[in-house]
Amino acid sequence: MTWAEIVPAVAAALVLLTGPGLIATAPLRLGAIARVALSGLVSVVCLGAGAALGGVAGWAWHPWQALVIALPLAALAVVARRVVPRGTLSATRARPGVLAGAWIGGAVVICLVALSGVASPERISQTYDNVFHLSAVSAILDGFSGSPLTLRSLIETGGTGLAYYPSGWHLIVAGTAQLSGASVPAAFHAAWIAVAIGAWMPGAAWLTQVVVPAAARGVAVPAALALSSAFGAFPYALLSWGTIYPTYLAHALLPAAVAIMVAAIRLGGTARAPRAGVVVAALASAALVAVLALGISHPRVIPTWVVIGAPFVVAQVARAARRAWRAGGRLRAVAVRALVGTGVATVAALGAAFAYAVVGLGLFDEPISDRLSGPQAAAVQGVGDGVLQVILQAPMTGDGAAVAAPSLLLAALVAAGAVAAWRARRAWLVVAFVLVAALFVLAAGSDGVIAKLATGVWYKDRFRLAAAIPAVAVPLAAWGALVWGRIAARALGRRGEVRPVAAVAVAVAAMTTVVSAVVLAQTGSSAAIARVFWQPDERADAAVISRAQEDFFATEVRANVPADQRVLGDPWDGSALTGLYADREPVFPHVNGQWDADRLALAWHLEEIGDNPDVCRALDALRVRYVLYDPHEFGGGDPSGNHFPGPHRAVEAGLFERVATDGVTELYRIDQCGDLPAG
Repeated sequence: MTWAEIVPAVAAALVLLTGPGLIATAPLRLGAIARVALSGLVSVVCLGAGAALGGVAGWAWHPWQALVIALPLAALAVVARRVVPRGTLSATRARPGVLAGAWIGGAVVICLVALSGVASPERISQTYDNVFHLSAVSAILDGFSGSPLTLRSLIETGGTGLAYYPSGWHLIVAGTAQLSGASVPAAFHAAWIAVAIGAWMPGAAWLTQVVVPAAARGVAVPAALALSSAFGAFPYALLSWGTIYPTYLAHALLPAAVAIMVAAIRLGGTARAPRAGVVVAALASAALVAVLALGISHPRVIPTWVVIGAPFVVAQVARAARRAWRAGGRLRAVAVRALVGTGVATVAALGAAFAYAVVGLGLFDEPISDRLSGPQAAAVQGVGDGVLQVILQAPMTGDGAAVAAPSLLLAALVAAGAVAAWRARRAWLVVAFVLVAALFVLAAGSDGVIAKLATGVWYKDRFRLAAAIPAVAVPLAAWGALVWGRIAARALGRRGEVRPVAAVAVAVAAMTTVVSAVVLAQTGSSAAIARVFWQPDERADAAVISRAQEDFFATEVRANVPADQRVLGDPWDGSALTGLYADREPVFPHVNGQWDADRLALAWHLEEIGDNPDVCRALDALRVRYVLYDPHEFGGGDPSGNHFPGPHRAVEAGLFERVATDGVTELYRIDQCGDLPAG
């Protein structure tokens, strides 16, 4: 399959990502950018809620379930249209041609930087996290529930009740495969492109629209569309580090989640007293949409949303309190009570979070110094190095601790935008940038207790925290392009003229985007992505699966294993992907999980099949009569030790009958337990 052939799948993914939201928000008065950005948030809510409803009803997942949620929301939007003031979410004032050109140009840059080194849309990311994501999508397509309330039960087979796991990404990919007919690997790539184009780019532009002065929107918004493709920390690094697709989806939605809250709070600031109920409803609706969308995508991004939004909320509260205090009388008394109530609620929320950390997460069960010491959390540089990387826009590429070369033009735009925002009384945006940057600097540069406490909710993962920086930096950079446009117009003796400023600003943004893209492509980002999608031809050593093993699954496993049986094997050897390539459910769909007693018996004691009756009982219960064997150490092997020794020891003891091999991968039949009971 070629990259040109993936276009229909990308179109299907865009329909899934925006279609339900466009239906739900159709009655609202929105500009083009706001409409698309908001539709991404609402669509994810519709997908997740529809899947949850379908899970309760026992339905297999299909995209039509999102419409069950979207249509009632559209009815609510009809009511909202009557009470929300006209112009609250107004258009960008940008020329449609300029807007479209910036959007298309940024999309092309993203695709080239991210995917130019990937040989085919059929290649998978050969990374730890992706084993689960591929298995989860395959299971959903095979009838497993896509509900975010139960998806984790795929790897927590011994549990009962709710097993929450954010399924937004998996629903988009599964729906893309269903609507387009694309393979699951191709649907992954199509969904990644669609999320970048249909969620990240318009979301960053919408946030820019709501934070810059109204007169600047016509230039700043198209500049933001272009510049959203210029930052290495997002969207590129999360494609190679992890690869953490759900976190990528949540970060792509993050700017829109911030923008909807900013817009709702500003609506509250402009509403009159008799409309207090409308204000409360608008704030509650905005918060609910943002939290649900991020929670269905990946809940660890909700704290990031809070960190970015908190400075704006504090600034608005402080401004309102000052006005009320100056007014005196009853208004002052109301303000004092509101501040006291807010303070009490904040302290209570922080106390509840701390209590959960202590009781629910066992914060003090072991020394904090012993926690968060894995490769994703370990400090890889000094604090000063992180500060310079932020200032100079020299992002980590996602290839270990490698750092791309500085993008000085981009750094100059961000700096100019920060100065302009501060002078225009948008200091909260600068504070938010500093906060997320500081969290990244701590995660990447310190293993101390303070760093672990401050960044623990993000697993102290430097890449997750770095990915939040562009959400704030894009609006700053777009504002900075306008500043440099004014400087250039002044130098040309055309101060105060709109057209020269706009032309120079858009040109500066375009040039910065191209230069930054070249820097990223030449100094690590493209190579890091290509490396995790590289697939060996004959034998997988450190990779999850080779092309030969993939072919063996598609031919021999599919031909020999009945469709109603599962396939046993060590998931670290690639057997976790039999659902993807052979359409046969694996006993272990991920390299890590909380397994039931039957699966544990096979993982640890399969070689005891002649003496231990629990082994045959487990094989019967799980409907297993075939074992895969292709020993290799994906990613260097299980860092927690070998938790699947049973299949290895049994095969190496010669207990089973080999039925197929390609010289490397072998498939064995288990005869000791007789035929499977009728099921």
